[in-house]
Amino acid sequence: MSVSLFPGVGAGALLESTLLAKDRSMRIGAVHRLDYSEAIVLTHDKWKFEAGGIPQFTFLLATARDIDGDSRDDDEILLLRVDGTASLAMESDLHAVREEALRAALSNNGDASPSVVLDVNLDPFTKNRVSFTGLRCRILGTFYETDVDGRKRLEFGSDVDNFYATSTYRVLKPIGDGLSEIASYLKPSDRDVEQVRIGSVRYSATRRRAKVAGQDDSAVMINIHDFIGTKTGLLGMTRMGKSNTAKIIIARTFAVSERQRAQGGKPIGQLIFDPQGEYANPNTQDGTEIAAIGDKHVRIFKFGADGSASHVRPLGINFFDPAQVGAVQGLIADKLRSDGSAGYINDFAVTRFNDVPGNYGETTRAQRGRLILYASLIRANFTLPKYNAGNTYPFSVLLSIKKELREAITNKTGTDYFTPAGSRSFSVKGPNIRPVVDAIIALRSSGNVEAEEFCDDVRWTSTEPIYTGQTGQSGNVRGWRNLLDLNDFHNEATQADPSEEIYTHLTEGKIVIVDLHVGSPPIVKTLSESITRRLLAKQTSVFTSGDNPPSIQVMLEEAHNLFSSDKYKDDNDVWVKLAKEAAKLNIGMTYATQEVSGVAHQVKANTANWVVAHLNNTKEVQELSKFYDFAAFAQAIISSEDRGYVRLKTLSSPFVVPVQIDRYDLALVNEARAAAGDAALVPAPRKA
Repeated sequence: MSVSLFPGVGAGALLESTLLAKDRSMRIGAVHRLDYSEAIVLTHDKWKFEAGGIPQFTFLLATARDIDGDSRDDDEILLLRVDGTASLAMESDLHAVREEALRAALSNNGDASPSVVLDVNLDPFTKNRVSFTGLRCRILGTFYETDVDGRKRLEFGSDVDNFYATSTYRVLKPIGDGLSEIASYLKPSDRDVEQVRIGSVRYSATRRRAKVAGQDDSAVMINIHDFIGTKTGLLGMTRMGKSNTAKIIIARTFAVSERQRAQGGKPIGQLIFDPQGEYANPNTQDGTEIAAIGDKHVRIFKFGADGSASHVRPLGINFFDPAQVGAVQGLIADKLRSDGSAGYINDFAVTRFNDVPGNYGETTRAQRGRLILYASLIRANFTLPKYNAGNTYPFSVLLSIKKELREAITNKTGTDYFTPAGSRSFSVKGPNIRPVVDAIIALRSSGNVEAEEFCDDVRWTSTEPIYTGQTGQSGNVRGWRNLLDLNDFHNEATQADPSEEIYTHLTEGKIVIVDLHVGSPPIVKTLSESITRRLLAKQTSVFTSGDNPPSIQVMLEEAHNLFSSDKYKDDNDVWVKLAKEAAKLNIGMTYATQEVSGVAHQVKANTANWVVAHLNNTKEVQELSKFYDFAAFAQAIISSEDRGYVRLKTLSSPFVVPVQIDRYDLALVNEARAAAGDAALVPAPRKA
């Protein structure tokens, strides 16, 4: 057959060196049948054995060539994936030959035991004929070469634009660097490219033949920029390696951030909500933690921290610090909503309890509002600080209060609670706050004009029902009882609202871990929402001002509790708001869940990167099968329970790749530290 009948044959030098070279692929057969979506590959038991086996999901290459000439391979290669087995044309006849041989052995031998009958030796010719088998393969697309600025580049198209007669094709199994090229292939795009290793190709749970053949460590490289500013789903059962994968992504992202900083660019902040404490603390499964990257780069916020360590910050709020009153107000407003739609709740939520520099009137009214707010906290058993926020004098509140009202309170209580603190201000010590508030309410009820004027502001009127548990609109309310659950948030060691401090650290490119493994679920939920709400507000403020918000990555566990379909209908839900607005606000989001069906379809539809580990039921796998090509892996996802064995689809990858994720370890920690210019950590000596 003339070479001229095959246009393009003889081209493909890059394909040859990258995919078809002898150390990058092994011949295992030929194409038996072919159409635009599926190929049946003819192979032999001996060829499969020599190639280290051909498990399900193996990548294969089909390349056309002139079998009667000396030309090189065609300038395009079909990428196949083994989906199952297929019957060959003469397979039934060969089965009949073997069956006849077994019948003859049974008739001709006095011993009818299975070992005699079933192990009968076929003649070599027949034995070879029955050793041919068929592989049913899906055509994933076509590799070909293209010229870009005078240089050859490997391209991939997710279909077939032509095919030749089946006898023209030879089929090879990619190995080593050839397999790595395929598994690590990235579609051309405008995104920055920085390829980093995430694991190795793993076709099956059983890896004996791959290890014997030395084919168990073909690297899978990803573009780490695919994970920055996009949504990533880590899907799989608990303890299947989701957090290990997240740590790899976090460490790699940190390295990118530090390199950007070194080149004068803006760093990338990372916020990790850590409900199990596995990112802040070392564990036996991963061997090390994200915090090992270094105190300079990682901030840990946790309950019970006393602030003695610069990188471990107290998680909580000093409810009696005027500088943190905005955060206090937000937490209380969320809790009050259990009282229904009482008018005082909305008024309390929208008013301001902050001092206004240069505005004496607003500051005076804010001080009065804080007086009764602090009285409500004291009634809810919040522990009063011993000192003010600067630890310079005993805790007290400042008030601008008329002489007539001071004298009326003193006459009613028999005690002078007021200490001069300036030309028009007086201080009231913490233990005296409630007696003063009780006296003011009593005087107002008796018609005292000064008391009525003192209370005539929305800050006081919206807070008084919290303190008294009563409102003229609806009678009794839970009021201060709602505040009992917030006690665990109170930490007088906190010098600033942690939400503000966290956001500042994020803009500086730090990794912030919010350690939530100690704390009751309601407290954890409320605090997480408060931090996220503040993050969104800050990013939105920058965005609406016309600037580009800083890049921030957020890591979330138990996503099915945050992004359920019912919740997704509520635009006021902070997590829904995060999911919907993350992209425009330069927020990347990595979410982990074992319940694929529990995450709203809209979130999954906008997920760029998929890391799918073992799932244990068909409902979750059926939901997963609606996306990309995961339906082909459905049964394997259910049956394979190996930790770190995932099916990976990234933004830049054109097809799903089965991967064994590398272990997050000290080497990766040191790689991240090196990017920041820090010395490597030395492994701790093993205990005897």
